[in-house]
Amino acid sequence: MPARTTALAISLMMPLFVLPTPALGQATQDLGEIDVLVAATMGAEIGEPGGARAPVDRRLKLKACPVALEVTGPDLGAAAVRCPSLGWRIRVPLDLAAERAQAAAARAPQARSGSGQQGQEGIKRGEPILLTVDRPMFSLSRVMIADKDGRVGEVISVRDEPKGKPIFVRIVEPGRATILSN
Repeated sequence: MPARTTALAISLMMPLFVLPTPALGQATQDLGEIDVLVAATMGAEIGEPGGARAPVDRRLKLKACPVALEVTGPDLGAAAVRCPSLGWRIRVPLDLAAERAQAAAARAPQARSGSGQQGQEGIKRGEPILLTVDRPMFSLSRVMIADKDGRVGEVISVRDEPKGKPIFVRIVEPGRATILSN
C-alpha cells in the first residue's frame, strides 16, 4: 500500500513541475538600455550636466518591453521612459542644476549693466510659484502660493494652502523658487 500511495502522490505532483511559472517565463527590461536611451535623448551622459543624475536603480524589475521605448523630457527635472504596449513608465532624475546656474550666469551680466533685469519682479502675492528642491539623488517640486510680492533673489514666505504653515524660499527666477539650504 505505501508504494501505491507514493506513486499516487508523484502522479499528482508531476503537473506542478511541468507548469510554467510566471517568474521563469518573463524577461526583464535591460536597465542599461534605459540608461543609454536617456543619455542619447538628453545629449549628456550619466552625471554630466543635463544628463541623468545616476544610473537607473538595478533593483528595479520591469517586464521587457516588446516595442521601442519612448523617452520624453526634461519635464519637472526628469526624463520619462515609457513602454507604450505594456503601460509601465519610470521617471529618471536629471542633473539640471548646472544648466540653471549657467542660465543665471548668462543673465547676471545683463543685470549688472543696468538693463532693468536686477529689479525684475519674480512673483506677486497670491500667485502660484513652483518650489523645487534639488539634491544629488532626487528632485522634488510642488506648487505653492506666494504670501507677498518678491523679486528675483529675495526671500519670501509661501504656503501650500491659505491656512498652511509658511515656508521661506528664495526666488530664483520669475515663478520659480527654491527652499533655503542649511
